Amino acid sequence: MTAIVGTINRRGVAFAADSAATHTISSKHKITNHANKIFELSKYHPVGVALCGNLDFLGLPWEDIIKLFRSKMKRKGYKTLKEYSDAFFIFVRTNIMSGLKNDQKRNLEVIVNGFLNEIVNLSRNDLEEKKLEVKDETMFPMFIERLDYFEDMYKGKETNRDFSSYTLDKFKVYSDEIVSRLLSPLTTNPLCPIEFKEKFVQSLYYIIISQIHVYLVNTELIFWGYGDDEIFPSYYSYVISSAFDDRIKITLKSQYAVSNDRIACVEPFAQTDVANTVVRGIDADLRMKFYESYNASITMFRDEIVSKLELAGAPMKLKEVLTSLDMNLYTNTFVDGMEAYIQDNYIQKLVDTVAYLSKEDLADMAESLVRMTYLKRRITSEEESVGGPVDVAVITKGDGFIWLKCKHYFEAELNPHFFNVLK
Repeated sequence: MTAIVGTINRRGVAFAADSAATHTISSKHKITNHANKIFELSKYHPVGVALCGNLDFLGLPWEDIIKLFRSKMKRKGYKTLKEYSDAFFIFVRTNIMSGLKNDQKRNLEVIVNGFLNEIVNLSRNDLEEKKLEVKDETMFPMFIERLDYFEDMYKGKETNRDFSSYTLDKFKVYSDEIVSRLLSPLTTNPLCPIEFKEKFVQSLYYIIISQIHVYLVNTELIFWGYGDDEIFPSYYSYVISSAFDDRIKITLKSQYAVSNDRIACVEPFAQTDVANTVVRGIDADLRMKFYESYNASITMFRDEIVSKLELAGAPMKLKEVLTSLDMNLYTNTFVDGMEAYIQDNYIQKLVDTVAYLSKEDLADMAESLVRMTYLKRRITSEEESVGGPVDVAVITKGDGFIWLKCKHYFEAELNPHFFNVLK
């Protein structure tokens, strides 16, 4: 897991990231504290990239991909930060995926297997809820119901850009060997409906081409800095998951650009609870508990009044009027008032302050929020999924990408050639 925080105003943008990485080994989790998550995207332009989630792409470390892109780009620049991110993803499709054909097949195999397991598990749960016996005679009809359900759910959803021209026929051809092999224990059963495989492929196709990320550990890539023609900084955050048949499912998760009207931003990524508590003044889970408790209490109050009126022999019409009151309406009024108070007295005041911080203070704030997340994980019963050295970097228009803190896996004095290359 990861804690990354970005702080941004007109003076520049700072990012801080911990070094923890969670690895799954034989169904067990192992946490290491040496991962690199912040990188220069160019040696000659004020742009950087941070990453969290899956640190590999088709088995190749994102760190290597970023450095290969940086090497290939050399002094080339782009007018906007968005163009940098677009160029990076074009590089991945054309220069990286072409050498990972087998890994693309394995990526799809994980997706197919994940979908199959979900269909089986949901169908079994459906039968148990209906108190029906779980056996082949009941499972196969339930499979068809579930596949129809998923097709109806995803068929009308927005199509991912990389899959906009990807037809069902193309997917059938590419996936046939994998689907046939994984479904063979079911399709060879005499009770398996003849249309099962066709419906399975069709339902999965609509899931895959949608904007929804499922069945894989996603990567989030955050590009930050300045395009050559931009005077204020910005960031773009993308989620990446499926990658097969030379296509990548990429969705824009969030973005922020400093302008005349938008003066500052504090943005946490991955494990966001502690940073959001500081920004909003209250923990998100606690806030939701307040709202739920408020709704429950006023509902109980209404019901108690109705009960007392019944005991007092009040007219039925009066009791019906009270019973018909929509408590959600009053809860929503309470929620809106609280959210407005939080926005005016916590979020906006913090943003107004961040807008005038120096680049050094931006970096201190980002690093402090990451360290606070680490401290919370360490002193509570939660898994210590944030830890290790905290890397901190600042990008300004004039100075470019500047490391304030950066760990190395080697001793700097023993490897002067590494730093000479960077000059």
